Amino acid sequence: MLTKSPKLHLNENLSPRLGRELRRYGFDVVTSQETELLSASDGVQLAHAASEQRAILTFNVGDFAVLHEQYMAEGKDHWGIILSNREPIGELLRRPLRMLNSVSAEELKNQIRWLNEYK
Repeated sequence: MLTKSPKLHLNENLSPRLGRELRRYGFDVVTSQETELLSASDGVQLAHAASEQRAILTFNVGDFAVLHEQYMAEGKDHWGIILSNREPIGELLRRPLRMLNSVSAEELKNQIRWLNEYK
């Protein structure tokens, strides 16, 4: 049994609809749109997510992989970076649901994970 499900921050490239759907299943999810972080830098988005103990879900593989390395080199914590390819909304709902139901917040801490692990 999970001790605590991860909280998520959906980067601006993901549809706010996905956030609404995940919340319908009882998960704590916010979007860049809702947190007024549209067009904020990736560094600002990750720092905000980390400050709220949220994992960030993004399509932006390259920039967030670099940010992860910077955080680790500086001894800073984040609550997970979840990378995904662009997929139809149905897949983008199923995969996070599988992940949120199988991984604890602690297990995601300082990790980079691929959403396609949860097909």
